[in-house]
Amino acid sequence: MKNLFIVFFLLSIYTQCSSQTKAEALLYLNEKIDTHKLYDSEKNYNYLLHEVEINNNKTIKFIQFCTAFKLCSTAYYLTAKEYSKITVKEEVESKYIQIFFPNNSIGTKKINIKTEEHFDGKNSSSITIFLEKETPHSEVDKIKKGFVDLFKMYNIEKMKRVD
Repeated sequence: MKNLFIVFFLLSIYTQCSSQTKAEALLYLNEKIDTHKLYDSEKNYNYLLHEVEINNNKTIKFIQFCTAFKLCSTAYYLTAKEYSKITVKEEVESKYIQIFFPNNSIGTKKINIKTEEHFDGKNSSSITIFLEKETPHSEVDKIKKGFVDLFKMYNIEKMKRVD
């Protein structure tokens, strides 16, 4: 019995020491994405994840900044309670991670990057992160896992498959 108590005690210490906070998870993902984001001189994307409060609930705000046009930057408010899948696709010039949510469950706002004004946007069902073509698969997997871990912290669960 004493050994069982020691095992549970050590396990609880390990769990507390190895778990990330929301702020650490957001910082980790921001750094990973920034390191591997696609650089395109015509339409340069930058990404920022941070926590916001909406109706007394803390949620993730995912901002996609685009330097190509005045209103191509978008803020996505990840208030959905579930996501359906995370995919990785490759094109000739890049890789991209796409995270799918239930139909039109993500509120968006368009952002004027010069004035920082936010304008109502259309609801969305996915977010996309463009990465350099040479991004190693191991780094892409770390970003995917980072999102899964972050979603768990915000109680956003993977949808159960209905067959």
